[in-house]
Amino acid sequence: MPKCLRSYGTLTHEVHGLDSLVNELLKYLDELGAPTARPLPDDAAKESLPIFLSQIYDVYRAKVFGRTLVLLISTQAEPPTPSELEKQLTVAERILESPVVFVFQELPSFLRQRLVRRRIPFLVPERQAYLPLALIDLRESPKGGSRVEIKQDVLSAPAQALVLYKIQKKEGNEPWPLNQWGEVLGYSRSTMTRVYRELTSASICAPTSKGRYSLLTFMETSQDLWQAAIPFLESPVRTRERVRVLDETIQLYDAGLTALSHITMMMDSREPVKAMSSGAFRAACEERRIEPTAYPDDDTIQIERWKYAPGLLSPDGINVDHLSLYLSLRDDPDERVQVSLRELLEEVKW
Repeated sequence: MPKCLRSYGTLTHEVHGLDSLVNELLKYLDELGAPTARPLPDDAAKESLPIFLSQIYDVYRAKVFGRTLVLLISTQAEPPTPSELEKQLTVAERILESPVVFVFQELPSFLRQRLVRRRIPFLVPERQAYLPLALIDLRESPKGGSRVEIKQDVLSAPAQALVLYKIQKKEGNEPWPLNQWGEVLGYSRSTMTRVYRELTSASICAPTSKGRYSLLTFMETSQDLWQAAIPFLESPVRTRERVRVLDETIQLYDAGLTALSHITMMMDSREPVKAMSSGAFRAACEERRIEPTAYPDDDTIQIERWKYAPGLLSPDGINVDHLSLYLSLRDDPDERVQVSLRELLEEVKW
């Protein structure tokens, strides 16, 4: 793609090709602690848009903090007005049925402020990001300038697993360095660095160091930590699948109403509910250890595919942990479930 010139007022900026912009976007998201696979073009989505949108945007899809986003990458010399973008956002999200984010090569600060007021998501690689459901970085200067500020509505799966491990399994308040947390939880060094950023940004832990090691220092009591973290925690369940178990030796953990019935007076569901990580589920299907099926039967069970390994927090190797169980069911509208969840929290050994 040839280079083109884009102007804002009397300023003219040379803009690299689309591939270069995508590369800058990848690097920028990684810098902000939101690494993603390379965004992929979605020609079918572009064709489904009205011509007034498809002529001025290239359409890509990317996953950021576990959410699939549609990226509308501007091909215009100047960005539309905030009112125009607001209308475009409504139309695009209605047609594409996914959260939409506008991507610009550059964005004047006065326009950026107006978009923030209207809660219009946007990205300017290496400079600014406003994703109300994921992160905010509103630096005035390019990379190398002021420190990045990240604000998140929910924690990533590794960060949530760490917090729940600290509350339920780690004894004492002696801070652990990141590498020790990584060894216990099974996460890489780069993942733990992102977790560190998340937890300190959300004020869930205090950033401290000892020599060259970064430490995670948490609140004095587990209950205080739970109260601080609960606004950022979400259900660990990615999807629920009905299966037949073909290999009885496969490791599954009681979850959902099945696990809740072990602890409270809640009745069990007709089909047993079990949990395993998404990766373990895929492997079990490929190895023919379980078989997905569409219809319930006497030998079928429900499997919850979790965002982190349920065995990591399981108190006994049989049931999922109490707090993940609470999070998986807290939005259930059944009042009996809500009563049982309150009873469940009373059973937690804070």
